[in-house]
Amino acid sequence: MSEVKTEPVTATYFDDWHKQRTAKVAGSISVSPFPDEDGNQYLSYCCPCGCGRLAPLLVGNGFKPAESPSWQWNGSREKPTLTPSINHIGHWHGYLTDGVWRSC
Repeated sequence: MSEVKTEPVTATYFDDWHKQRTAKVAGSISVSPFPDEDGNQYLSYCCPCGCGRLAPLLVGNGFKPAESPSWQWNGSREKPTLTPSINHIGHWHGYLTDGVWRSC
């Protein structure tokens, strides 16, 4: 499968993972309600290309968890930023910065 390039896509926040899973809005995100004892959470996203694939990311609010792979999240649900970049299974590669997904 070749890598898909997209125009910028605004991230849409869902407060309920089940609603996100049903809606499959490109670039949508949801976040696990509570961090674990190490402060780790899961951020679920729907691929920004529009294919409808969902995937979880291990994130830390203000830090990158020690486990790999993992991402640092700025803690914002309205304008989320994740670092480093997200490589969706060799399908879509890009960044989520200030609430906007951008292809590499």
